[in-house]
Amino acid sequence: MDGGRLAGTLRAGGLGLWVCPSDQHYYNEKQQFAKSRGYPWFLSNRRPEKLRDTLKELEELLQSSPILSVRWRAKQCCQMLLRPGVLVTLILGGAQVERVAIDRTLVGRLPADTISDAVIGDRFLLFSLMEKSQVCQVYLNRKNQSSPELARHMEKLTVAEIKVSVVDVPGGGRRAERRVGLNQAQDVAVCWWPICHEDVRPWSPIPSAVDRANLVLLACSDTPGLTVLSSIRTDRNPIDCRFSLTQPYQILTVELHHEANHSVSELHEEAQPLDVHICVYECARGHLQHLSSTPVPLTSKPITCHYDPLERWILLGLQDCSVVLFDRQTGLSQWATCSMMPSLLAWHPSGGVLMVGGGQGELQCFDIGLSPLPLQKVCEEPAPDSLATSLQLSRNMKISSGLEGIQWACCPVSQGSVFNGGQLGPSDLVQHRLRCGEVDAALGILGNMDWAMMGAECYRSLISITDHLLRKPLDHQNEDKVVLSLWCQKGFLYFRHQRFEKAFLLAVDIGARDLFMDLHYVAEDKGELVLAAVAKKKANEIDAEAQTSAPVFCSPSVYRVNSSEKSEHILVPSASIFRQSGDVTV
Repeated sequence: MDGGRLAGTLRAGGLGLWVCPSDQHYYNEKQQFAKSRGYPWFLSNRRPEKLRDTLKELEELLQSSPILSVRWRAKQCCQMLLRPGVLVTLILGGAQVERVAIDRTLVGRLPADTISDAVIGDRFLLFSLMEKSQVCQVYLNRKNQSSPELARHMEKLTVAEIKVSVVDVPGGGRRAERRVGLNQAQDVAVCWWPICHEDVRPWSPIPSAVDRANLVLLACSDTPGLTVLSSIRTDRNPIDCRFSLTQPYQILTVELHHEANHSVSELHEEAQPLDVHICVYECARGHLQHLSSTPVPLTSKPITCHYDPLERWILLGLQDCSVVLFDRQTGLSQWATCSMMPSLLAWHPSGGVLMVGGGQGELQCFDIGLSPLPLQKVCEEPAPDSLATSLQLSRNMKISSGLEGIQWACCPVSQGSVFNGGQLGPSDLVQHRLRCGEVDAALGILGNMDWAMMGAECYRSLISITDHLLRKPLDHQNEDKVVLSLWCQKGFLYFRHQRFEKAFLLAVDIGARDLFMDLHYVAEDKGELVLAAVAKKKANEIDAEAQTSAPVFCSPSVYRVNSSEKSEHILVPSASIFRQSGDVTV
């Protein structure tokens, strides 16, 4: 995925069983269509690449060996680590595989049958071993390992370049499936596993705090190798653990109460709220400390999660085929229903698009307001049912075991539109929604934008939505949308449609003297003398209070606005932001 576009899938004619060209519809036309766009119809098998044979070998490896870790070193270079220790490097040219390198140097040097998880770093590989409760670091003494020109250095590893370091991990659960993770600086790693409930024998000694730990902090370096820094036992059962992207020495976990894992939900007709917490741990002077714990109200067990680039929001995928967007600052949650069980989540680097994937190759896209974005295949003549909320990849490619992961490509900065590979930030999606006439979706995006971090973008989106609504006739539906989009300029809309009572109540809510004076003059012109007198009186009272006290510049506030459809929290500027030199800016 690059800039919001899904690359089309092509099947080369040289793979699979040979089929007579006459048995395929439009065989020559398809061949000409692919060649005109630079895609080879038959894969070459020339030395030294031998691409056709190498791809067949890779397909056989993927059927017998699961993938432990995938990392994109560059936009054209992808590396995969398989369970036996096979390192596969793919060199891409657009949507076409140009070269494949299969490295088996590590095979036989690691206990492959007990590897439970792995991470590919810039200078080393990190493995977690199940049988011996160990973490293994394979340091790659290669200067060009982290270079973007890795595509030109396809030579295989040698024994002289490998340095192995193994450390015993403290804690219980000898057969637990341990997971590993690296921070952004790649100098600290974490090894974690679920809490194991082992039977305590009367003659067994009381386990210490170190023996009961299930979260271990490791130091990664090339000279001494791996060393254990600290360990801790979590209060609940962790279902996800990762390092923060903004704070490299903080660990974010999603923990579930251990009793909830063994509860039988089918015995209860009514859904019981689960005890789910988002916890933050910090590494200070080599020791783990528990900083905070935020409860999340859920009615179903979470199975996956993902954070936004600023780590304010967390997206949770639940077992009941729904996703929850939780705000860590305000504690508010939003829900949306998916067409499949969300097992994979990916947040776009621009922060505006969420991708949800299922285990059988389903894809569904949402914006940050949890409004679905339709997905469509690239084809010359779209079918009527091609524009849908989900995309079935199994209909377009052979997937034996389903999706393994979803990752967005970091595309260069572009000023084009969303359809032409432009940015997919929240403000860009607001403009796209307005062009399509989807005001409700634009309001949902605006409600989840952070005024503290992107104030200018929020203000531009606010003005764009308001300008779009003011051009429409004032009915009850558009009136509620204006309330959600703007709080201050709504009074002038009431003036034009002679709804003086609502304009007076709005002026009382925001305390705007100029709005009372405008109401006074408009009411006098229309013959509403009583309303004009009361409005002038309120304006004089506000003017007297302003002379006796210093001016106060209000910060943005959170309003709860009740509309006919739903109740939302919208962050909008208060009246003092629009008030300059005694005049209200329209």
